Amino acid sequence: MKKTILTFFVLAAMVACSEDDGYVNDNTPDPNEDSNDPGDEVTANQVKLRNDATFGQVLTDADGFTLYFFAPDSDGNSRCNGGCADVWPVFNPSELTLDDGLDSADFGNITREDGANQTTFKGWPLYRFSNDTAAGDVNGDGAGGTWFVAKPDYSIMITRAQLVGRDSEGNETNLTSTYEPGEEETFYMTNASGRTIYHFSNDSKDTNTFTNEDFSNDGVWPILTIDVVNIPSIFDAADFGMIDVFGETQVTYKGWPLYYFGGDENRGDNFGVGFPSAGVWPIVNPDTEPAPEPESTVESYDVTNQGATAYVFDGEELENVANPDLTLKRGQTYELNVNVPGHPFFIKTEQTLGTGETFDNGVANNGATSGTITFTVPETAPDTLFYICEFHSSMTGTLTIVD
Repeated sequence: MKKTILTFFVLAAMVACSEDDGYVNDNTPDPNEDSNDPGDEVTANQVKLRNDATFGQVLTDADGFTLYFFAPDSDGNSRCNGGCADVWPVFNPSELTLDDGLDSADFGNITREDGANQTTFKGWPLYRFSNDTAAGDVNGDGAGGTWFVAKPDYSIMITRAQLVGRDSEGNETNLTSTYEPGEEETFYMTNASGRTIYHFSNDSKDTNTFTNEDFSNDGVWPILTIDVVNIPSIFDAADFGMIDVFGETQVTYKGWPLYYFGGDENRGDNFGVGFPSAGVWPIVNPDTEPAPEPESTVESYDVTNQGATAYVFDGEELENVANPDLTLKRGQTYELNVNVPGHPFFIKTEQTLGTGETFDNGVANNGATSGTITFTVPETAPDTLFYICEFHSSMTGTLTIVD
């Protein structure tokens, strides 16, 4: 009898527990239970990612309203105050929760000039736009040439700020967009973190003339090696390119190889515009003129003969000169248009007759008597070479090779 009573109490307890959980013992939901309990609702993240048909991935707030960057904020401080902040409300959620694909390390918070707090992404303060009236609107991109939709993966950014050049003596001068002393805010390109980007005025189209082969001067003007994937709408993707620089890939814009300045220690710095003097290393923006075509690196000479006594050169400041000694530069190309019947023209490592000791690295048509001998002087060329006739030792000259 006792066993029967104990079994009854155990079953009663199991039924009671099931009813407390909102279910009866046949697993049917209790009709008296409120299935719309607010505690069961999923709260939207405060920063979301949306795929936009025009812009790709963009940042939005919890309600799907687009977030924006302001170009003058490259140093990490907000320049949108007063009436500007009424049109472009500050984004600053009480709790920062993020969609998958966003990294909390990219977000921060600043105290604005008006004392309010503002959320930042990769150092750029975030805003909404009052004229976006529905979730998914992107009406603010490009406004005033300064407002751009916030994307998580920009490679390049645009800013507008005062240029402050620092010369080789360390003197700082406010500069205008024409690199004259003066007060003016100038648009220019930065990387995604607000670091200023420059080009070198002595470069030419797709040609880096600054960087040493061993990159020994790269610390002063590091080449820009990022992958240019996403850019603000003010730029044209077709203007960007890539070149090879001694095995490294450098970004170009309108043909100009692009660099950072080693003296820019903080985001927003643009000291490079004054180093070593104003305008040698300009900033880059959509108004930048395309890089000029490189000057021809080919020097040409017409070569005839004076009997069996001499080769006669004309061209490149030579006029009817017999057996001149020439100075050639490594990396440069030379064309020798020879018309010397019976006197094969050889470039050699030794001043000897015959066909031995020829130097053929970079040389096309060596030993010709008619036509063009082309010599692109390699970096590995010895400091001294010679030209000489195959048969006559009097027809010869020295080639001095320099950097």
